[in-house]
Amino acid sequence: MKAVVALGSNLGNCKENLNIAINHLHLILDNLIVSPYTQTKPVGGPKQDDFINAVAVGQCQLSAVDLLTKLLSTEEQMGRVRDIKWGPRVIDLDLIVYGEQIINSDFLKLPHPLAKSREFVLTPWFAIDPEGEIPGAGKIKSLLASLNSQR
Repeated sequence: MKAVVALGSNLGNCKENLNIAINHLHLILDNLIVSPYTQTKPVGGPKQDDFINAVAVGQCQLSAVDLLTKLLSTEEQMGRVRDIKWGPRVIDLDLIVYGEQIINSDFLKLPHPLAKSREFVLTPWFAIDPEGEIPGAGKIKSLLASLNSQR
């Protein structure tokens, strides 16, 4: 099943943090494609340094819950601390889309509810998967165009 994972870091050596996370993703996703890294301003949360972001797309046979569990485990192994909502972080791995699945539980919401309005997700995703789509929201090409027209 096609998995789309957004990556972000704004603590420590951000590019190295993304490289380490991508090495972990290679262990759980087949045919992994990773976007170029982009520097973005933080959205929400306290005043903090800019992020380095990327998006990875690959194939996975795990359940969505098992995949998210592995992503959270990678964050924990890399030293992610969740003390401030939308605060600075060593690594952030968000499961954005998993096939056509729509899930709304306390543990997992698919597609990611904020992805359709996050340029730091849509732009790198578009770079590697221009025909990508968020179930129920539309093609990322259209979502990006909508965001750009609101500026």
